[in-house]
Amino acid sequence: MNLLFHRECCTKLETPSMYPRAKGILHALEEKGIGMAIASCSPRQEIAKTFLDKLHMK
Repeated sequence: MNLLFHRECCTKLETPSMYPRAKGILHALEEKGIGMAIASCSPRQEIAKTFLDKLHMK
């Protein structure tokens, strides 16, 4: 399930966004104790980490 907005070229200066219902879905999964993972195909790890930090995701 792709919950984050995808862009071909991402930089640390861009502000990422989630699809409209994504945050609610993530909270519902968390409340039910369902394990989740985050994957990225970003060629640079620091960009993926920066986006997650901006989205307040751990």
